[in-house]
Amino acid sequence: MKTTIILDDDLYKQLVQEALEKYGTTRKLSLLINEKLKGGGRKGRRGKEGLSIRIGRDLKPEEIDRLTEEGWRKVIKWKP
Repeated sequence: MKTTIILDDDLYKQLVQEALEKYGTTRKLSLLINEKLKGGGRKGRRGKEGLSIRIGRDLKPEEIDRLTEEGWRKVIKWKP
């Protein structure tokens, strides 16, 4: 399925670099992102497979829900 996501510039550059190193091309960027989202064999901080993001503090589930909602509201309002 095709979708559009907005990535932080630094994150995008990091993903492009990793795709180039791993596959020799940026045409496999979607494959790389899918692998990362599925876990890609990498283990997070607690030994579980999956995507691990460090934000420098612990969040309660309700804080995560609130931040997610705020993020979606920004995406829905965003117009290129």
